[in-house]
Amino acid sequence: MSSFFVKNKLILSFITLNITNGTAGGLLQIIVPLYAMSLNATTVQIGMIRGVSGLGFLLLVIPAGFLVGHYGSKRLFVLGSLAVTFTTLAMVWARTPLFLTYLMGLQGFFRSLRITAMNSSFFRNLKTMGLEKAGWFKGSMSIGFTFIGPLMAGYLAKEASFPLMFQIVVMVTLLPTLLIFFFHKDGHRLDRSGGLREIISFQVDDFKLLLRRKNLYLPLLAESVGAAFNSAFSTFIIVIVVRTLNLKPMFASTLLIIEGAVYILTVFFAGTLIYRMKENNLYLLGFGVTSLGAIILALAENLPIIALATVIIGFGLGLLNMVTSSQMGAMEGDKGKIVGLFAASTGVGMSVGPFMGGFIGQYFGNRYIFAFFVPIFLLTGIMTKMHESRMMEVGADSNAA
Repeated sequence: MSSFFVKNKLILSFITLNITNGTAGGLLQIIVPLYAMSLNATTVQIGMIRGVSGLGFLLLVIPAGFLVGHYGSKRLFVLGSLAVTFTTLAMVWARTPLFLTYLMGLQGFFRSLRITAMNSSFFRNLKTMGLEKAGWFKGSMSIGFTFIGPLMAGYLAKEASFPLMFQIVVMVTLLPTLLIFFFHKDGHRLDRSGGLREIISFQVDDFKLLLRRKNLYLPLLAESVGAAFNSAFSTFIIVIVVRTLNLKPMFASTLLIIEGAVYILTVFFAGTLIYRMKENNLYLLGFGVTSLGAIILALAENLPIIALATVIIGFGLGLLNMVTSSQMGAMEGDKGKIVGLFAASTGVGMSVGPFMGGFIGQYFGNRYIFAFFVPIFLLTGIMTKMHESRMMEVGADSNAA
C-alpha cells in the first residue's frame, strides 16, 4: 500500500506541475506570433522570434544538466521559473520585433533550467512509476501546452489586450513555482565534495562516457527532427490561418488544440505499443504518419483539410515522443546529463525548425514549410532501419564468434 501511495503521489505531482508549466508555454506559443504580427513582423522575423527561444534554450541546457546533479532539481526549477517570469513580464514593453526577439532568447535561456530540472527528476523516478509512463512527461505537459494554453489564448486574443495577456502568462508561470514546494519537499543533490575544478572535471568525464554510447545518437536525432517540425507547425499554422486564410486567431488555437489532443491521447493510451513493436518499427511508423500529415497540410486549401492533417500530425508526433521517451527512461546513468542531451536536441530542433520555416515561407510560400520536412522524416526513418540492420549483424557476428 505504501509503494502504491508513493507511486501515485509521484505521478500526480509531475502531471500537475507539467500541466501548469505547459499552460504557460501554450499561451505564449500563440500570443507571441500574434503580437509579432501586430508589430508588422515579416515571416522571417516571426521564425526568428520563435527560433531564438530554442537557441537560448540550447545554450544553457547542457550546463543545466550538470547543475542539477550538484544543486538539486528544486533549486534549479525555482531559479529558472523566476527568471522566465521576469522575461515574460518585460514583453509588455516590447515595441519592435527585434526587442521581442531578444526577450524570447533570454526566456529560452532560463527555461532550460526549469525544464531540465523537472525532466531529470521525472526520469530519475521513472522506474518507480513504471516504464510504460515514459511518455507521460511530455504528454502531461502537452495537456497545458497544446490544449489548455491555446484554448485560453484563443479566448484572450478576442477579449484582452496584449499587455493583459502577458500579465496573465506571468501569473500562470508563477503557479508551478509555488506548487513545487508542496509536492517536492527535498531537491535531488549528489553528495560530491571538492572544488569547482574537480566538480567540472568529474562532470565532463561522466559526459564523455555517456557520449560513447552508440545507441544514444538515433534517439537524439529523432528528438531533434520531431521538435523542429512541431515548433515550425505551432508557429506557422498561426500565420497561415490569420494571414493566408484571413481567419480569426481562435481557429488557429483550435487547430493546436486538436493536434495536442491527438498527441496526448497517443502518448497516454498507446504506451503498450512499446512492448508489442520494435522501437525502430515504431520510429518508422511515427515518421511515416507525420510525413503523411505534412504532405496533406502542404496541399490543403481549406480549414477542414488542414484539421485532418493536424490530426494525423498529432498522432505521428505522439508515436515519436513515446518511443524516444522510453529509450531515454531506460538508459542507465546520471539522468541530469541524459536529460540534458535530449533537451539539447530539443533546443536544436526548436531553433532550426522556425528559422528554416521562416525563410522557406518568406521566399517560397508558407505551405512549403511543411513539405520541407518530408524528405527529412524519410531520411531519418531510413537511418533507423539501417541502424537496426547493423545491430543485427553485430549480434550475429558475436554469436558466431
